[in-house]
Amino acid sequence: MWTSYTNDSASKKKKKENNGEVTLPPIHKGHSNQPQDVNHKSQPSFQRLQELFFAPCLTGTKQHAHHLRDLKMKNKGADSHWHVPHTKVSKKAHSQIKEHLRLRLQQLRMRSNEQNELSEARGRDKETSLEDLLDVDAGKQAILLGCSPGILKSLSVLGSGASERDHSARKKTACAQVNSRLVSLSDFSKGPPASHRNRASACAEGGTHACTTKDIIRGNVSLPCCVRKKRFMIYISGGYKDTVAERSALMEKAYPHLYRYCRQRGYGLRMVDLRQGVEDPITDRNDTVALHVGALQDCQEAPGPNFFLFTGQKHEVQTLPLTMSREDFEAILGMVEKERQSLSKRRHMNIEEVGLESQSSIAISDTGSFASELGQSQRDSAENSALLSGSTVSQNSLTDEEEVSVTPVGTRSWADADKDKNLLHMCYKLDENLVPPVYSLLPVSTHYPDLLSKDGMRRRQAKRAWQAMCLRLCGVLQRTGPGALGEERTSQLLRTVLESEVEQGLRTSGPPEDHCHWYKRTITDMKYNLKSEKAPKYIDILKGRPEINQTLYSYHQRFMDSIHTKLRHTNIYECNIGWGRKGLNPKINRSHLYYTERLCSDFKRIVINHLSRIIKGSRVKCSADVKRKDASRMCIQEEILRHVHHGQALEKHCNFREALLAELKRKVEGCGRRPVLLLGEAGWGKSTTLARVAQLTSSWIPGDVKVLVRFIGLTGDSRNVRLLLQSLCYQLAEIYADHVSLSEGLPQLVSEFASLLELVKEDRPLVMVLDGLDELSEEHDSDLSWLPVPLPPHIHLILSTSNDSPCARMLQKLLQPIIVPLTPLSPQNISEALEGWLQVDERRLQDWQWRTLLQACVSCPSPLYMETAYAESRLWRSFDPPGNLGFPDNLPQLYAHVLFRMERTHGELLVRRAASLISLSRNGITEEELLGLLPQDAQVMKEVELTHRISVPPRVPYVLWVSLRRDLFRHLMEVETDGTLVYRWTHSALTLVCKQRYLKTPEAQKAIHRDFADYFSARRSEFNPDGKDDNVFQPLVWMLETDSVKSYVFNLRKLHGLPFHLIHSGQVAPLLSECLFSYEFLLHKIWGLSILHVEEDLKAGIVLERELPDVAVLTQALELSRTTLLRDPCQLASQLLGRLYRIIDEDRPVAPGDPRKFSHLHILLSQCGCSSLPVLVPSFSCLLPPGGLQHKLLAGHTDSVTAFAGGQKGLVAVSCSCDGTLKMWDLELGHTVRTLEGVSCQVDSVTLGLDDTVVVLTMKQTLLMLDVTSGRVLYSESDSLDVPVVTTTSDGQLLVAFYDGSHLVKVFDLTDSCRELCRLNITLEHGPIHKDRTILVSHSSFKDYVLFAYRSGGEAAVLSARKGEVLSTMTAHHGAASVQGVEVTPEYLLLFCRYPYKRHDKIVHIELFSMENFQYLRSIFGCGQDSISQLAVNRAGTHVVVFSQSQDTITTDIMTWNLETEDHKHIARCSGLVMGGSCFDLRFCLGICNGEKYLRMWNLASRINDQSLTYNVHKVKNDGTAEVIPMSKYPRYVVCRSLKAGTVRVWNIKKSSCRGNPVRVEHGLYDSTDVVLFKDLKMYILTDRGEATFTETPMPIFQVCTHTLVVTPLFSGPVLQAHPRNCPHPSKQFLHLYRHTDMDPSQTS
Repeated sequence: MWTSYTNDSASKKKKKENNGEVTLPPIHKGHSNQPQDVNHKSQPSFQRLQELFFAPCLTGTKQHAHHLRDLKMKNKGADSHWHVPHTKVSKKAHSQIKEHLRLRLQQLRMRSNEQNELSEARGRDKETSLEDLLDVDAGKQAILLGCSPGILKSLSVLGSGASERDHSARKKTACAQVNSRLVSLSDFSKGPPASHRNRASACAEGGTHACTTKDIIRGNVSLPCCVRKKRFMIYISGGYKDTVAERSALMEKAYPHLYRYCRQRGYGLRMVDLRQGVEDPITDRNDTVALHVGALQDCQEAPGPNFFLFTGQKHEVQTLPLTMSREDFEAILGMVEKERQSLSKRRHMNIEEVGLESQSSIAISDTGSFASELGQSQRDSAENSALLSGSTVSQNSLTDEEEVSVTPVGTRSWADADKDKNLLHMCYKLDENLVPPVYSLLPVSTHYPDLLSKDGMRRRQAKRAWQAMCLRLCGVLQRTGPGALGEERTSQLLRTVLESEVEQGLRTSGPPEDHCHWYKRTITDMKYNLKSEKAPKYIDILKGRPEINQTLYSYHQRFMDSIHTKLRHTNIYECNIGWGRKGLNPKINRSHLYYTERLCSDFKRIVINHLSRIIKGSRVKCSADVKRKDASRMCIQEEILRHVHHGQALEKHCNFREALLAELKRKVEGCGRRPVLLLGEAGWGKSTTLARVAQLTSSWIPGDVKVLVRFIGLTGDSRNVRLLLQSLCYQLAEIYADHVSLSEGLPQLVSEFASLLELVKEDRPLVMVLDGLDELSEEHDSDLSWLPVPLPPHIHLILSTSNDSPCARMLQKLLQPIIVPLTPLSPQNISEALEGWLQVDERRLQDWQWRTLLQACVSCPSPLYMETAYAESRLWRSFDPPGNLGFPDNLPQLYAHVLFRMERTHGELLVRRAASLISLSRNGITEEELLGLLPQDAQVMKEVELTHRISVPPRVPYVLWVSLRRDLFRHLMEVETDGTLVYRWTHSALTLVCKQRYLKTPEAQKAIHRDFADYFSARRSEFNPDGKDDNVFQPLVWMLETDSVKSYVFNLRKLHGLPFHLIHSGQVAPLLSECLFSYEFLLHKIWGLSILHVEEDLKAGIVLERELPDVAVLTQALELSRTTLLRDPCQLASQLLGRLYRIIDEDRPVAPGDPRKFSHLHILLSQCGCSSLPVLVPSFSCLLPPGGLQHKLLAGHTDSVTAFAGGQKGLVAVSCSCDGTLKMWDLELGHTVRTLEGVSCQVDSVTLGLDDTVVVLTMKQTLLMLDVTSGRVLYSESDSLDVPVVTTTSDGQLLVAFYDGSHLVKVFDLTDSCRELCRLNITLEHGPIHKDRTILVSHSSFKDYVLFAYRSGGEAAVLSARKGEVLSTMTAHHGAASVQGVEVTPEYLLLFCRYPYKRHDKIVHIELFSMENFQYLRSIFGCGQDSISQLAVNRAGTHVVVFSQSQDTITTDIMTWNLETEDHKHIARCSGLVMGGSCFDLRFCLGICNGEKYLRMWNLASRINDQSLTYNVHKVKNDGTAEVIPMSKYPRYVVCRSLKAGTVRVWNIKKSSCRGNPVRVEHGLYDSTDVVLFKDLKMYILTDRGEATFTETPMPIFQVCTHTLVVTPLFSGPVLQAHPRNCPHPSKQFLHLYRHTDMDPSQTS
């Protein structure tokens, strides 16, 4: 169907010899119904010769290809507009042409002498002899004239009779024209025009920018920053009436597919069709051309294809020029006046004299003779004014139902000329506010106020009247323009909208073929269907006759021929279709439907081929399933660049704050460690000033200054405190700390922010510029506690906020900043600024207008007021009456004045609706959202129906939004947020004015939020009002699968916007069902954003619905799963089911009909089982359920914490990390108070001593003592072969170091410069059992006592540090005890023992010995599930805190014993294995996990008195079953191994009386480090403890590769025997411990 031009489309033919004849285009004769038969008989000879020599004829291969296509079309009997036959001119005709040209030039020269001086000069410039043109190179002439060089040689003798003076002048003009023409034809080689070269250079700079992005992120904001918009824009151009079917098909069928294609790859797409719903280019302000060209220029700034042209056989209606220069307008007036005088004189002339005069003229006839020159002049006039005839314009510029009566052509009189002159003066007024002054076309409403009426009939009548005036005015310009201005200038003034679009569209930065495409459609049987009522929509026909208007058709031919010369044939596509019922209607004609489908398919193929070359190799944004961290880092980098780019744009406008900048410089240089706060009213230029400060601070402060700049409120992420801190921390880490892993939670980010600020050094000082802190959103209550007080050294903090905001008061109270008030502008500054703007815009104001503007700006000396007032003054014209101009006294009223003007121009309801949507949107609104929400207001659509055609479903014409956006360009800005481009108000002051004007009540605001929520939830859009294509415009994610690899781009607008607008509209039920308890929504939000965003939604939901328990339980469950979901969001279903299964299973109604406690959680868990992703679904609660005691995270380290310890007196702690820092924490405040850098990255333990002023570190065999304040090394040793284990005593004055693996002990006096006080060797009755980590030492102390023991031994000893001797040795209460830990309180010496053979409630013993006489006092029992890994005693000595690890579930239990009441409680359970713990105060229980960079902190005091947590003998909790083992030899029995180490149960599954209770329970048989095997009711335990039988006296031994094999029948008493057995490996030995069976299993059944 489609035909495109190709070089090899036709076979080559032999060239004929040149026998003196040349081939020229024909001069058509007479009228015809054939579209290609244009009437040339009535044309003047000059016009025919212009066509003859300057027509873009095709030569060579292209000519031959065209000839073959013409023959093919002739065989088909089709008429096409590109069909141009050729005619050969004989030598005789050639000589006659030369003679005629010579006479013609002489006549024009004689007539020019009668004109005035201006017209004479213009006439001399325009008349050019062909001899002058021949001075140019023959090859260039051929390019210019579109014909062969032979034609130019044959015409070289023309114009030989001209004088030397005229010849020289004309030669200069001709050369200038030729040069300009050659430049336009050599665009491909010499580059684009200046404006496009600037755009290309900007893109080139952007490419250079990619190399400097890292430098910008590292604080060098002076580098040029270019932010690329990831959006494609395609401009669709075509006739208003004849291309409706094509354009509609593209928007309905092609656009959704292309939109999905781009969104799947992380790009946006917009197809711009300004003719959608528009029937003609008539507007009140006559700015259609400017509007279309401006929109096309916006499209050209985007990458990829941007211009698609669709043409038929109908010529576009001409538009009046919006402005004309004074010279042009006065020249036209002179021609009209001359015509009036000529017609006035002609009334008195004798008709016979006119006939005699006419016979003396020379003209050429059809056969070569010449005709009357006067008659030719009349035909010229008639031909040029043909558009005025009713047959020409009634069907072209008006609708099918409208007609305008126009005075017939050929009966003009002097009165008509007088009317033309009055018409010009009435429509155009001289505007002297422009430099140079121009004549401006007055708005339509000036003449016909009903055009703005709310009555549709009156609007149509006014529109018809204006159309009649436009046609008459076009006729005046066409009739007088060529004589006054020349043909070319006149054609430029009276260009159609389509011609302006084509001219701009083909003016690209590179070859037009990279961006432009042309579709040519021809209805082949159009001439046979001219009588159809639909025919005028597709071709221009004469009024009242079914004939083609040859004049308009010839214009259309020339227009398309001009495109052929500019656009390569590879980008031109042709299609021939036939006429159908009711014209071109795909709905009722199958062939037309096939045509539009093929058109859409071809269009999609072309666009995708272009886009794939651009997108190829680019990374898809937010591919969270592959590299979530990389995607997050990329988003943060783009966020930083947006702020830097915005600051550089604002900085250019700061031209009148020199005094303020000087004051700021003094304050910054002398601020010390206090921040600088810039206070000022809204709109007083705080952002512009700080943008300038960010550029100047590098010259104010010595060193390599690093600048961080944020304009809060510019993007959505900058308004969120957590995301703002995240980007700041990322930038600080890039500058001062490489390879740092940052957190995502707000408390952790606050601590890490403070830690990163401590890395700033003197050689690289830091300047942070934070503008608009009062714009922070409500997610975290606009928290400002993260700002450091006081500032660390070498840091300068510059802030800004409004005077009357709560943020300003909070900052002054919290930071005690140096306040710099923002002073109002002085009259001199205002005057200079206004004069500068006028000079840049090439404008001026009348004296009274200047006084009005200046007085208004002085009365309100605000930069924002001044900019807004100046923007309004740009609409002033010099002839406007004074009474209509003026400004209110303040900024809100000025904004109200602007909105009122918008309402008058664009419609009150449309402006109200658009302003309301922009004001209440979340961080801005996209074009798709705006165009989808505008039609939801029925009143808006009724208003639109008055001026535009409404489609089904109803849509607001895109041109209305573009026109409104063009008028709001200073008040509306386009920024990128949520991965797409949105529109938002430039200043928040306009938001407040819009709310006060349009949204006065909360109900009105809720209605707008409700519309937003309906748009997102119902998935309605501009092109999908019924929600049928929800997967295109509003899905949760756009998924792309290529080569079995899936990539995801999440719809952040919906993930953010839906809960936001549901909350603000008060819709609780949809919020719960569609967001908070919708599994798919939660999954995609956690996946595409973060679980922290979901927690923020839940926090807002709890505020909205306080009494719903489902929200609280879900919040706690997600908090427990935060670490896992941050690492792998796809585990959401597993995490929820694993934590909530038991809660939901137990949630049953007490009685039939009673409600459940959790109504929404049941639905959520059922959805988890039907996840869209493959997930592991647990069948029972295998994870920690919500409801327990939660911990807080103390963040500040940038790498994993290796050691920590509590303070001795204050509520402080100290920690060491792999990042090489040591931090001291204030536990009440929750942040660090001191940091020491340069500490080793492999610290094993840390201890505080001497009132927390000395810190002791151990690193393998190294012992190091440092001063906490200065970091000075007090003592160091590294020559030991053994690892030191240290503790303090005597209130931290003495340090005792036990060397693991030997008997050496050293005592140091910390008060005496860490002097070694004594050294001794200690031995106990029984030596160490284990090889490593043999020694257990108490961390608390009393007097100078230190309690120590060997791990797994049976005794402990008390060491007096000052005396250097062992005071007493204490033996466990039973010989089989295994000591697991020791501690000291002011009253007791504590031994933590384990008795494996006892019952479950007596396995763990805490044996208490008297501090006075070291005698045994009593024992406190634990339970069988207690496994001691870390232990601590509070300072008061009342409670013991134990951390118990579970290797099976990777959890840790925190248990307590009350030493007085002996209550044993399991206080909390947390995920992860706590490797170190400390609890010197029950409010601050600390622990660290391996690999984490945080300290975990629990408040045990909040639950210490909860008796429901007491874990006693009579209240044993089910601990769960880890494994069920059937016995093959005894099938009636099964053995169940408990989750807790050491507990085994035997069940009889056959005997009914044994159901519900095990027949045997054993506790404490093995530890968590043992390996257990079961076979035939025997249990095999592989352990690392044993006794040596090869020595004289049995003694405990330990070897890494030595194991003991224990075989025990489960129903026997404990009888232990040891037998050696050789291991298969020669270095291993096994010992057998047997428990003999005393009772047969059958006896228990």
